[in-house]
Order: sequence, then C-alpha cells, then structure tokens
Amino acid sequence: MLTPRQARYAFLPLMLIGLTALTGIAAIAIRQGLAAGSGEFWMLAWVLAFVLALPGAMVVLPVVSALLRHATRLETVPVAGEKIPAAGQWSRQP
Repeated sequence: MLTPRQARYAFLPLMLIGLTALTGIAAIAIRQGLAAGSGEFWMLAWVLAFVLALPGAMVVLPVVSALLRHATRLETVPVAGEKIPAAGQWSRQP
C-alpha cells in the first residue's frame, strides 16, 4: 500500500503513461490525415481534439485517481506529532 505522499508522487508518471497512449493514437490518425491532404488534416486534427483528447483526458484522470486511491492506505493518526489521548482524558474532570 502507498502512503498519501507516495500516491501524490505516483500520480504524475501514471498520468504521463495514460496521456502518452492517447497521444500515440492521435499521432497515427494525424499521419493518416497528412497523407490525405492538408484540408483533411486540419479537419481531422480538430475532430481528434474534441472526440479523442478531451474525453480521453476526462477518463484517464479519474481512472488514475481511483487506482491511486485504491492503493493508498488511510492514515487514522495525524502526523502532527501530538499524543493520542488515553480513554480517561476525554471526560471533564473537576
């Protein structure tokens, strides 16, 4: 399990991997558009931006966040250096 700090460090590489895969798919499609001509290339680029990249980023971000949330252990004790009170310290004493 990861600590919350480790999960923050793991977020960036996982996002890079996911968005690199999307970029690879887009590069293949753009290469095919360039072979067809410049007019079709620009139409394809705009279509890819709205059809592939935007929804892809909206899917990759929650997936990576969910994976890291699943792999992160919850800390129940704060890391503030405070002592945990004993059972008798919660009641008011005269």
